[in-house]
Amino acid sequence: MKTKILTAIAVFFALQVTAQVNVFRGPGFEISYPTSFKAHGAPGSLDLNPESVFFSSPDNLVEFYIFSPMGRGVANDIALKSNEKQSAVQATNGKATNAKFWTITAKDNSYERTYQESIDVKSGDNWVIGLKYKNQAAFAKYRNEYLAFKKSYRKTNAGTAVATVAVGTKLNASFAYEEKDDAETGSTLTTVYLLFKDKKIKVGDMRGSADNIEKGNYKMRQIPNTAIAACGAWFGGSGSYYYIIQKGDKLALFQGNNGEEDPKVYWTKLKEF
Repeated sequence: MKTKILTAIAVFFALQVTAQVNVFRGPGFEISYPTSFKAHGAPGSLDLNPESVFFSSPDNLVEFYIFSPMGRGVANDIALKSNEKQSAVQATNGKATNAKFWTITAKDNSYERTYQESIDVKSGDNWVIGLKYKNQAAFAKYRNEYLAFKKSYRKTNAGTAVATVAVGTKLNASFAYEEKDDAETGSTLTTVYLLFKDKKIKVGDMRGSADNIEKGNYKMRQIPNTAIAACGAWFGGSGSYYYIIQKGDKLALFQGNNGEEDPKVYWTKLKEF
């Protein structure tokens, strides 16, 4: 029976091993995850549904999640349980993609899981990416791996072309983050770094929890479509942002800010690398 299950799974997807990551290929999508992680189905299930996959870290501190049906679907395997509570759902609307964000926490505070559902405006197709973690230390340990996991997702349906967000035509660069609690204000303070040419360069600090900005949301923040990567954080009614773009053989770093009363982002060029 086990052999039959494994054979059936092989029909639906393939795992391509690279030097640093495995590539999971489902029906109509692909996503990369760390080689040390294990891909599996929903906890307690013997079957692996290739449209809905969990990826567990070797120390079981975190679990990545992807749900990507061929069209529109419901991610039933991450539904709220009786021993959990859910935050209010937040939503953003973009020209190409709308998004919903929510967090589920165990009532005994033994873990937390957070999800983002993206919905294609034209087709109505949806996909959900998420992360479950034991505590904030576990989240911090695997934060960059999770951001790379999210960024690597792409649709592979016939006729669909998706460009990667963090890699330019010639130069490779991305943002990385370190969070800490600010005792003075009781908020989160995120230090943003630029990863470029094997160097980790401090860019600056942001109030709030910083994250990558998906390419589908570039236009609403006045970020050029050709930007290699962008990030931002929201705190106290105002947003702080960075993006990097290739200029010839150099990278240019821009910083921007906006607020609730004036959503337009005002950008300033900081430096070139």
